Amino acid sequence: MRARTGLLAAALCILCVAGCIRKPRHDGTPLRCAIGIPSDVGGTELRCGYNYEMLRRYARAENRGVSIRLAGKREKVLDSLRHGALDIVAMPYSDKLPDDTTLIWIPADSCGVWIFSSGRAEEADFAREWLAAFAADSGHDMLKNSFMNPISPWFSDSTTYISPYDSLLRVYADTLGWDWRMLAALIYQESKFRIEVRSPRGACGLMQLVPDTARKFGCRDMLDPEENIKAGVRMLAAVENRFRKTAANQTELTKFALAAYNAGAARVQDCINYARHIGNDTSHWEDVARAVPDMKHDSLTTDTPVKLGTFNGRETIFFVRYISVFYDRYTMICP
Repeated sequence: MRARTGLLAAALCILCVAGCIRKPRHDGTPLRCAIGIPSDVGGTELRCGYNYEMLRRYARAENRGVSIRLAGKREKVLDSLRHGALDIVAMPYSDKLPDDTTLIWIPADSCGVWIFSSGRAEEADFAREWLAAFAADSGHDMLKNSFMNPISPWFSDSTTYISPYDSLLRVYADTLGWDWRMLAALIYQESKFRIEVRSPRGACGLMQLVPDTARKFGCRDMLDPEENIKAGVRMLAAVENRFRKTAANQTELTKFALAAYNAGAARVQDCINYARHIGNDTSHWEDVARAVPDMKHDSLTTDTPVKLGTFNGRETIFFVRYISVFYDRYTMICP
């Protein structure tokens, strides 16, 4: 009996030691992570988004919060790693990686490498084990495929998914009363589902929010897919409330909201006012859009109800049109 008890105690001791190796001790502070942007930013794979998702899951496995940002183009992130300002750097394979004994390089699926400082070898070992378990998980292939092969509206076969963010789109589109595939079409137009996209005007993330708009609608981290989508949907809801009495029905209300998403609600109101001024029906977007080309002329501000001056609305007209086409395509290929 004593021998059996001794063996059990020894086994428990070994398990405890193994558990400590697999799951390193930490002080509970959030992991600080940076993601390097792939050099082939024009590609179709959503590798930044995939790394973001893996880093979040890894942090949960360590029972830690996580702060994830994009590495600046000229930022010396490896120095930040060496000096303890970062815990993990995720970089694509295509970048030249120096032979450096102060750093530990871990293959992270097919999306690149995770890099730790050599002083965090225990965490690096845990990350290596976690990544192997992540890759072996039954749902891994489906998740990875949604990032590596997002569906464009021109996909010819039927499909069961559109993007890695379909579950979020379903939840937040429902708060608008939208078909989730319309929201997918909007995000495809705005960012092609790439979380790292930044426009020359400073719009960021999946729904291309400018910082002031993001803050107004509660988005603190524009890289975070859920926060970005949630704030974008809140903005759309506010815009819909503004035009609810104008639009003939929900379909038309969606078009007015899309136009305002692109050009701003005040600008769309100018278009409505001008269309009404020249006798067009203002309850249907296409009737309003037909009046928009006139708004680029300098004479517009004379004796018209336009407040913001001239407007070359070609981009906005095509914005609404493209998203409508993308939505129709998505409903066909992803019923």
